[in-house]
Amino acid sequence: MEIFQAAVLGIVQGLTEFLPISSSGHLILVPAVFGWSDFSNNLTFDVALHVGTTFAVVLFFWKDWLQMVGSFVKNLPYPNKVLADFNSKFFLMILVGSIPAAIVGLNFQDLIEEKIRSSQIVAIMLISFALLLFAADRVGAKKRTLDNLGFLDSVVVGIAQAVSLIPGVSRSGITITAGLFRGINRESATRFSFLLSTPAIAGAAALRFKDFLEVGVANQGAGVFLVGFLTSAVTGWIAIKFLLKYIANNNYNIFVWYRLIVGIGILIWFFR
Repeated sequence: MEIFQAAVLGIVQGLTEFLPISSSGHLILVPAVFGWSDFSNNLTFDVALHVGTTFAVVLFFWKDWLQMVGSFVKNLPYPNKVLADFNSKFFLMILVGSIPAAIVGLNFQDLIEEKIRSSQIVAIMLISFALLLFAADRVGAKKRTLDNLGFLDSVVVGIAQAVSLIPGVSRSGITITAGLFRGINRESATRFSFLLSTPAIAGAAALRFKDFLEVGVANQGAGVFLVGFLTSAVTGWIAIKFLLKYIANNNYNIFVWYRLIVGIGILIWFFR
């Protein structure tokens, strides 16, 4: 039964980490609905999920990262070339955009996990940021591409990413929303969101792994860890590929409606 639960939650993590519907929110809701208390705040399993989604996003964008890092290293001795070259500049933009989430995560992660991990907060965030995504998709100019982004864009989207540490917000959802408000088109905003998420997801995995090394494969054991890793990695890769393809010809309404329905459903269930 534990292996089945690990597989289900791994799939949930992989899909919801990259679709704009909140992974942290769903990983609170699903165990609560089914009574899977062993998987609530479980360090072993949490590490497996974060390592899995890190593996997925790095594997999917490995060519992009190879180009960006390679260009940055090559141009580093010549500062004027760093900003003149798209790949090395974009690498710097991702680093700058990752700073806000790193600061908030390092200083407030325990507070966030202990004080605001509730179904009611998840519901309110799902609804609130669904409406914000809907508004951004309507009013954003959607004319800008990755080629003409600047450091102000990375700072704005990076600050938005820091807010996503609140369960129910959605890392991809709020960074895409910020990108749309900055006039970036849907495909570029989505791709930028995924690339910017890579250091944040990897950082979260590293922090968890540090604690994990101190306790080892606790509670459920290695089997659950492996299943969580594999299912989150595979479904994460599929979710990235799906969203990039889907958004090329569609808007974000399906995700807006999903968030509204789930959020309202949670509130009805809570106050029934």
